[in-house]
Amino acid sequence: MADIIINALKMPSELLGADIWCLILILVTLVLFAADKWPMGFVAMVSSIVLALTGTMEVKQIYAGWSSNLVLMLIGMMIVGQAMFETGAVIMIGRPIMKAKWASNERSVMIALMLISGILSAFLSNTAVVATFIPLIGAMVASSKGKLHQKYLMMPLGFAAALGGTLTVIGSTSQPMVNTVLEGQGLELMGMFSILPVALPSFIFMIIYMSTVGYKGMKKHCDFEDVLIDTDASAMETFQPTWRTWVSIGVLVFCVIGFFLGLWTLAAIALIGAAVCIFTGCISFKKAFNSVDWNTICVMAFAQGIAAAMNDSGAGAMIANWAVNVVGNNLVLQLAACIIVNTVLTNIMSNTATAAMMAPIYILIASQLGVSYMPFMIGIAVATNLTAATPIGGTAVTMTSQAGYRFKDFVKIGTPMNVVWAILTIVMTIICFPF
Repeated sequence: MADIIINALKMPSELLGADIWCLILILVTLVLFAADKWPMGFVAMVSSIVLALTGTMEVKQIYAGWSSNLVLMLIGMMIVGQAMFETGAVIMIGRPIMKAKWASNERSVMIALMLISGILSAFLSNTAVVATFIPLIGAMVASSKGKLHQKYLMMPLGFAAALGGTLTVIGSTSQPMVNTVLEGQGLELMGMFSILPVALPSFIFMIIYMSTVGYKGMKKHCDFEDVLIDTDASAMETFQPTWRTWVSIGVLVFCVIGFFLGLWTLAAIALIGAAVCIFTGCISFKKAFNSVDWNTICVMAFAQGIAAAMNDSGAGAMIANWAVNVVGNNLVLQLAACIIVNTVLTNIMSNTATAAMMAPIYILIASQLGVSYMPFMIGIAVATNLTAATPIGGTAVTMTSQAGYRFKDFVKIGTPMNVVWAILTIVMTIICFPF
């Protein structure tokens, strides 16, 4: 009876061919990711299960990703990051902006917010950074006597947090997602600061653009009444750091140095940091568990199975052949196409989902072309964070919509910057990571 059920489940794969059947399921998965009707983690889980049960990959590949070094690293760092928010370490870093002499100059405040939130987002959850800075902005606007406006500060905050996440390999979820795919195929991973030289020029350009052209654009297009978010500034003004505040900061520094020096595996370092934070009371075990974005973790874990199915069934090779036939053997055009496609996709769907789908395809494209896969992986890691033209792809940008922004405001202000970001990413990837 069991054999009959198993053979029946494999019929579509046998009738259409494993590669065609896998490709159909991958396309359905992409559509469901973009539709956002169900959590991405659930979609990734179901997709991985269906791919296995219909014979496009081994059943053990469904859960293989849960032992991934990168998945465990991300869980640990999410806990360490939340511990910094629980102990007020981030408030301690951001509060000086409120008390600075230039705090009544809107452009100066904007630049400071972008710099600080971008740097913090390189090591902490960018959504948590935005969540912390929103009340800070609200408090500053409320006490500025009309000199500061929320609608001119929130959008730059979201852009900086989203792009700041590209400065390290742990800053955003799409970089660990790319590394997870690489790990699953036994390939060399991106290093802690591998993508910094590619992403940094775009980050610098963003600060220049938003403080000049972008600022004028917001003044012109954001013609709605400023929305004042109700916030209590007293907690920030009266906050006093405790020993746990310094412990959480010390743990983050330990993790960053450990990653850079390669003391142990990434997972071991991050989990040690998480354990120290819980043991010292920087964060309770319950809050630590709740601080993990399990939706993202599920996408990362089950995406390894999806990548395995694309590889084992031949669907990935089929897509790679098609891409090579359409674009040709010109490596610059292939890389440009890769970055442009990922930039467009990440503005209409999750950056994590985009990276999960595109990374295995471009590993095979690189193999077809007989060149290094690393330029394509770097391009995907950066491009899947270039979300400014819409508020959809990145949660950090989406969160700023509470300032009253309309979809068209992001299109008008963010699109020119998004185009330049893509061009800079293409150029810098070619320069820094030759084929």
